[in-house]
Amino acid sequence: MDAFVQPGFWVFVLALAGIYGIFALGLQIQYGVGGIMNFGHVGMMAVSGYTIAVLVIKYQWSFWWAAFVGVVLAALLGALLGLTTLRLSGDYFAIASIAFAEITRYWILNTDSVTGGTQGTLAIPNPLGFGGYTNQPDLILTWISDRLYPIVGDEASRDMSMIFIVWPFLFLFIWIASKLQQTSWARVLRATREDDDVPRSLGKNVFRFRLQTLVIGSVFGGIAGVFWALQFALLAPEDFLRIVTFYGWMILILAGATRVKGLIIASIFFGFLYGSTRFLEFWPLSLLSSPERAYLRVFLIGFVIILLMLKRPQGLFGKRQEMVLE
Repeated sequence: MDAFVQPGFWVFVLALAGIYGIFALGLQIQYGVGGIMNFGHVGMMAVSGYTIAVLVIKYQWSFWWAAFVGVVLAALLGALLGLTTLRLSGDYFAIASIAFAEITRYWILNTDSVTGGTQGTLAIPNPLGFGGYTNQPDLILTWISDRLYPIVGDEASRDMSMIFIVWPFLFLFIWIASKLQQTSWARVLRATREDDDVPRSLGKNVFRFRLQTLVIGSVFGGIAGVFWALQFALLAPEDFLRIVTFYGWMILILAGATRVKGLIIASIFFGFLYGSTRFLEFWPLSLLSSPERAYLRVFLIGFVIILLMLKRPQGLFGKRQEMVLE
C-alpha cells in the first residue's frame, strides 16, 4: 500500500490515463455521436503502433513521420471496416468489429519477418541487426525530462515526460470533439443513431456521416497507438488483446456516452484502477502473487461496467434522457 503515497505511482496513473483518454475519445465519437458499437477499436491502436515500429526499425524512418503514417493507416483501416460492415445492424456490426481486430492481431502475431511475431518488435530486423526502437522514444522523453529535472529533481521520469506530451493533446482533442458535436453533422447523427434502417431509408447521406464518424474515431485510436508506442517502445501482440477495447468502453460508460468532458475524470479513475491492482496487499488478496493481483483489473473493470449498466447506464456525468439503450 506504500505505493499509493509515492509520486511515481500517480505519475504513471496520469500518463496511462492520458493515453486511454484519447483512446476512449474515439469510442465516444463513434458511439456517443454515431451510435456505432465498435468492439474492435484496439485494432486501430495496434496498426498505428506496429506501423511506427516497422518503419522506424526496418526502414530507419523518423518517429514522427512514422507516427503520421500509422495514424493514416488506422484511418484507412476504419474506412475499410465501415465500407464492408457498417450496413450491418448494431449487434452484428459489433461482432464483425471484434473479428476485424482479431484478424489484425493474428496477422501481427504470424508475420514474423515484418512484425517480429510472438517476440514483438524486439525481433524486427533492421540494417544493424535486431532490436527495438527505444532510442528514438528515449531521445524524445529524455529531452523533456532533462528540462524537468531542475524543477522536480529525481521525479523527472519517463512517465512524467509522457504527461507533458499526452495531456495537452488530450485537452486539445476534447475541445475539438466538443466543438464537433455542436455541428449540424453531429445533430443528424444523434437524431438517427438508434435506427439501424436509417442508412437505407434516407439514402447515402447518413451512411456517409456514420462512415466519417467511424474514421474519425479510428484516427483517435491510431493517435492513442502513437502515444502507446512512445511510452512503452517495445510492443508485443498481447498488448492489443480484445480486453483493451473494453478498457476504453469502461471509461466511456463511466464518463457518459454523450459527455465528452467526463472522459478526463473517468480516464484518471481507470488509470488508478489499472495501476493499483498489483499493490493491493490486504487479505485475502495477499494470498495472490503480484502478477495475479495485477490481473484483478480485468475482474474489477468488468464489475464496474456491469454495475454502471445496471445502476447508471448514462454514466456519472450523463443524462438518462440522452441515453437510449438498444
